Amino acid sequence: MSIFTKLAVLGLVAGLTCAFAAEEGEVLGKYGAVTIKYLNGKRTAIFDADSKETVEITEDVVVDSFFYDRDFSGVWGKPATIIFPFAIKNSCMSAWAGIHKFSSINHSETWSIQADYVSDTEANVPYFLRVHSDYISLGSYCYPIVLNTTTGGNKVQSFGQWEFTGTYSYKVWDDGDSELGYVYGFAAKEKEVDGKQIQAGQFVKGKAGAFIRPLRAYLKYNPKKKALAKDADGESVAALTPEELPKNIDVIFLDENGETTAIHSLNTYTGEFSNSTTGWYDMKGRKLSKKPTIKGNYFYNGKKVTIK
Repeated sequence: MSIFTKLAVLGLVAGLTCAFAAEEGEVLGKYGAVTIKYLNGKRTAIFDADSKETVEITEDVVVDSFFYDRDFSGVWGKPATIIFPFAIKNSCMSAWAGIHKFSSINHSETWSIQADYVSDTEANVPYFLRVHSDYISLGSYCYPIVLNTTTGGNKVQSFGQWEFTGTYSYKVWDDGDSELGYVYGFAAKEKEVDGKQIQAGQFVKGKAGAFIRPLRAYLKYNPKKKALAKDADGESVAALTPEELPKNIDVIFLDENGETTAIHSLNTYTGEFSNSTTGWYDMKGRKLSKKPTIKGNYFYNGKKVTIK
């Protein structure tokens, strides 16, 4: 299905009728990877997920329809990352998509990221997106929306020495870049890395030549930042070297009730992002040392099970 066919379908249910005269297909504004067109009688914002152009919105823009031109087919349920210049309610997303925020990263026996369900998002903040359809859309009751300015550049959320960065610009990590060995990103397309086939949406440890397109986010360990953790003597924990960084990080997705809805495992060396985690977890995403004896629901090896 082409983008214009999809837009025609979306146009039947989305937005408000524009109150000004414009021709079908007319470009009303160009902001790098974001183009405003008059389609199906509406001011439609088209976000081009494959563009290398920097998103530059210098003043707020009101639109009556939105389309994110990014094909999610084949990676349903696997996390992707996004950063959008507008706020949105999770309930506005099509039924087969949901937004989660990066809430914390913890290290006890294993490394884990907690990704909480959010009811409302903020403009210009990076999030995880879990999609179970070919593309995402918004309900008609969610329009119009305001595209906020993006002149502040990349947006960073810090979690101790870890940084989750949403980017509106194209970035390449060339040989010699100080971030190499510390940065992780999602593969935009299927490709081969070190002889291993990486699927779109998988998490890859960056190396020379790695890149990220606008409207996405990446994870970086910053060894120069002072650690929040303390050792037995009360001293800050020493920064990790690239070799000491975790091979696997569990990403625990919670629903609106705070219960675990999915657990994905990031293999930061191979780039594999799967739900094949090992061991027992309670419904709050906390890893258990052994099989529980109390009746209830748990996650075991990435799957929900019930102890009776």
